[in-house]
Amino acid sequence: MYDCDEACELVGFEGPEKRLEVDFKKNPRSPFGLRALNRGQIDELLDLARCTIVSQTSNEFFDSYVLSESSLFIYPYKLMIKTCGTTTLLRCIPKLLEFASGLELSVELVMYSRKNFLFPHRQQYPHLNWNDEVDFLNKIFDGTAYVLGPTTQSHWYLYLADYSEHSGQGSSEMTMEVMMHELDRSAASRFYRRDGIRDNEKFPGVADLLPGSETDEFNFTPCGYSMNGLLREAYYTIHVTPEAHCSYASFESNITLTSYVKLLSAVLELFKPGSFTVTFFNENGVKDGEVTIQDNLDLNIPGYVMQHKTFSELEGCCDVTLCNYKATHLVPVIKKRKSPPVIPLLMTNVGEA
Repeated sequence: MYDCDEACELVGFEGPEKRLEVDFKKNPRSPFGLRALNRGQIDELLDLARCTIVSQTSNEFFDSYVLSESSLFIYPYKLMIKTCGTTTLLRCIPKLLEFASGLELSVELVMYSRKNFLFPHRQQYPHLNWNDEVDFLNKIFDGTAYVLGPTTQSHWYLYLADYSEHSGQGSSEMTMEVMMHELDRSAASRFYRRDGIRDNEKFPGVADLLPGSETDEFNFTPCGYSMNGLLREAYYTIHVTPEAHCSYASFESNITLTSYVKLLSAVLELFKPGSFTVTFFNENGVKDGEVTIQDNLDLNIPGYVMQHKTFSELEGCCDVTLCNYKATHLVPVIKKRKSPPVIPLLMTNVGEA
């Protein structure tokens, strides 16, 4: 993940991830669903995306893979993969659909998203730009593309193709994704490999974010860190690029909480970013009487100033909230402009010579 060549070290590593989630309709004839895929098939998918597995663990609900470039989670009827760097994530979709067809699974929801790249000129097709990505996806799915947030600042691209029946049954899954830049140097320095640190050495404080979880953690050489956490049906994942000129860290989880403020604050305390973008995605939308993200997220995050907020209802069922924050000490103080002096007007009588 971070064994970059000299050119990469000079230019910088692309930390912001491409994220792909494909949900499939439940099929009683295929109770194991995607978990029936063998290692060879999974490796074939990852070869197309240009990444590899470095560690793997499972529980009774899903399989978790730490990748050379981020993470993969496989449930019976859902696959979520996010990859950083110059990976070609979308290229794995046709093969994934081929494997799913062999398991008698049909697509229910497709979601592809990413933050704006730091180094877009280093990407490879179909990730050269957002239009290329949308064109690639539209050749396979019937979806809609969105851009959330200010295009002159941090923003988020989303492609959504929804084939669900919207019966209104079942619980709404919420996904929180935090994308952090300008990491505090003392915090980032802890993610450089030191003597005596093993590949799977646990990072202090990470498992405490969601007590009771099992973590699969990996320390890269010479720097960088990835982890997947498993807490019953929920996952969470962290990825860190600590280099000063391109520092970035991400946190994501699909755990259901009545409030996400405590978890978000704990994540920020680990990395102390100068700025961050947080998104909340609700796959089934908010039903009447439910508590919404607007209600349970205290937008006054201590130490940060919210600079932008977008809330959108998508495809008639999904909704997403995006907020951009900046550390208080990095927000310039805008001095009040002094009022211009009042210059009295000299009045003359009409008709005076």
